[in-house]
Amino acid sequence: MADAVDNPYEIGRAFALDFGRAEYALKRSKYLRKNKEIAEADWEAFARDLGAGFFADVVAKGMAKTLIGDPPRRLMADMTWSPEKTAPLTNVHQLMIEGVCRVRNSLLHGEKFTGGPVSSP
Repeated sequence: MADAVDNPYEIGRAFALDFGRAEYALKRSKYLRKNKEIAEADWEAFARDLGAGFFADVVAKGMAKTLIGDPPRRLMADMTWSPEKTAPLTNVHQLMIEGVCRVRNSLLHGEKFTGGPVSSP
């Protein structure tokens, strides 16, 4: 049996659980999207409150190098990745929305292993 570190599905499952816990905490901490009938976490407000210093610390400490330097692309309806080449993330809002939330969407919607090993998308 593959070690969890080598199994992208186990890594994805662990990430999804952590993301869900974070989303729950955001909702319970009043980070809720406005004008919605259902409770949705407001990642944009959370990113705004984290502020530029948070992003600077993540960069300075060398965390999330791949996520920041080569952020995830979107799988389009024609099953191609867009954009062809991504620009590095430059702020906390991009880190949360175009980084962390996109990784979550990619994993949970299950189409992101298309076209090669996990390291290639």
